[in-house]
Amino acid sequence: MKKIGCFVGKFLPPHIGHLSVIDRVINECEKAVIVLSEDPKRSKEKCEKSSFPYFTPMQRLEWLKKHYQGNNNIKFVFLDESGLKSFPEGLEEWSKRFKEVIKDQITAKYADESYRQLNELYFPECEFVAIDRDAIAVHGTDIRNKKEYLKYVIPEGYDDIKKQLDKQFNRQMDKRLNKQLDKQTTKQINRQFEKQIKNQTKKQNDKEIEL
Repeated sequence: MKKIGCFVGKFLPPHIGHLSVIDRVINECEKAVIVLSEDPKRSKEKCEKSSFPYFTPMQRLEWLKKHYQGNNNIKFVFLDESGLKSFPEGLEEWSKRFKEVIKDQITAKYADESYRQLNELYFPECEFVAIDRDAIAVHGTDIRNKKEYLKYVIPEGYDDIKKQLDKQFNRQMDKRLNKQLDKQTTKQINRQFEKQIKNQTKKQNDKEIEL
């Protein structure tokens, strides 16, 4: 039987740790199926919490396709998790959706050791291949929260991400500047108002003295 390996991830964003696993699947299998699986709404919220730009699944898959262009033994698929419960509660329903979306007969699933029992329960027909997520100590959470990790993102996505981060930074600076200007303007108006009140009070007092 043809060995078809599968690797599932959010790729939020894709980085060199993901690429190392994908390369392994390509080298060990006759065909590689790479699945970007996420609930876009949840992923967008994750990015917003970290002030990191959100790119759609199609955009992220496009970066991966460009990186592996010319390789005819790799396939990229999006699995929409919208409406599903979070892992591990939602894995049974997720496995059903996986089998509906992924038409290939997967024979090997590559995942972190912590997923072994769940994979053997819902995908007993597949060999489970454990991967070491810390072999390359870079994770999507690091990149979203620590901008110094940006250098580890997939090269095909670096410029797009950097451009959006720069735009966000410029917008934040504009907001701060406008806020400062608003404060200064408010202070000036208050000063002018206080000055007018003082002048009016002085004039009134002067009139009373004349009388």
